[in-house]
Formats: sequence, C-alpha cells, structure tokens
Amino acid sequence: MTHPVLVLRPDDAGRMSQLHMRCFDDPWSAISFRGLLLDTSILTLGVELHGGLAAFAMAQTVAGESDILTIATAPEHRRKGLGATLISALISRLGERGVSRITLDVAEDNSPARALYRGFGFTEDGRRPRYYTSGRDVPVDAVLMSRNMGL
Repeated sequence: MTHPVLVLRPDDAGRMSQLHMRCFDDPWSAISFRGLLLDTSILTLGVELHGGLAAFAMAQTVAGESDILTIATAPEHRRKGLGATLISALISRLGERGVSRITLDVAEDNSPARALYRGFGFTEDGRRPRYYTSGRDVPVDAVLMSRNMGL
C-alpha cells in the first residue's frame, strides 16, 4: 500500500521535532529542523495519517550526491510501509534532480531498517565503530550504506 507523500516546509518543524522525540533517544529540536528545512540543499518528505505527521525522511544533496540525514516513523505506524514509501519517493525525486548516489548510515542493531535499505538496492560500504551511543548500554557501529542511481 502506498501513501500520499508531501514535501515538508519550515512550518512543519515543530511536529517533526515531536515525532523525532518519539523515535530517538537524542532527538533534534524544532529550531534545528526549521534551520534544515530552510536549507535549499535539503529535501524533506512526509506522510500524514489521520491528520497527523506519521513519518518523514530528510536528505541533503551536495555536489550531486545525497545523504539521508534521518527517517522517523511514529511507533504506532511502523510496519505499514511508510518507510518504504518515503525511500521510494526520495529515490525518485533525487533521481529527477540528477543525484548520482545516495548514502546513509544506520545502527548495526537496526536489522529492520538495514533490510529495508537493502531492498532498495543499498549496499553496505563500511562502518563507523561505536558511533551510536544514545539509549544503549554498549555503543554500536554505524553501518555505512549507499546506492548508485544508475546513470
């Protein structure tokens, strides 16, 4: 099932911050999101369900390559295809903008996200040892992943 995707704007910073707070132990502030949303190098897509922001993804493009900065899905809306919808939309829109490669990092212990990214053609390129620490007793590696856009 696909869901309508919308482009998020600076006015969405508060609700993005609230959702991020529900998803991560070290959430970004509304002020941080607003600053990012004002940056023209950043594309932010979201999905609304039942009148509220259910998920969003944010990517920054520099020199023809994009990095997915964050993806957040409300806990009650996980496993409903929202992440896949957003990744698919990001790939499509970034491709339209001429992006040649998309990168991201994901916590080693986040198997569902790693599997999702692999399903979209991302491959594991390396690691940042002990990168993720928030909310963990023992730090875990960041797994670096990328996807060439097939020029």
